[in-house]
Amino acid sequence: MRSEKALMTLLRGLVRLLDEESRRNPGFAARLDRLLSDRPETRTSAKRPAAARSRAELPDIHAEWSARGDADFRLWLREQPMQLLRALIRKNDLDPTRRTSRWKEVEKLSAFIADGLRLRLARGASFLGRGSGA
Repeated sequence: MRSEKALMTLLRGLVRLLDEESRRNPGFAARLDRLLSDRPETRTSAKRPAAARSRAELPDIHAEWSARGDADFRLWLREQPMQLLRALIRKNDLDPTRRTSRWKEVEKLSAFIADGLRLRLARGASFLGRGSGA
């Protein structure tokens, strides 16, 4: 049983190393994707949910909007993959009614995120300057 645990620890370390290197080196990531594209299907019960796996990797849309401004932020959103846009919508609770769940266009999802963030920021801006006596 110990050899099985040692092997699992070794394999986890190898996977972490491959993940780190693929993040740093796009050429390596592409070669790794080609290699793994023909892998046998795994059981879905053994996989971690995608939301738990990617929560830490999602960019902060508030920081991106502050750094880029509205127009550049919208362009940046259009360059993002659809899975990332859907994860951002879930993380920031921009669509509690889930009406965007069937949308297939990246442009439409990115506009939804930008408009939702702009509206949230405008709601908060209505309280600025009230206590200054102006």
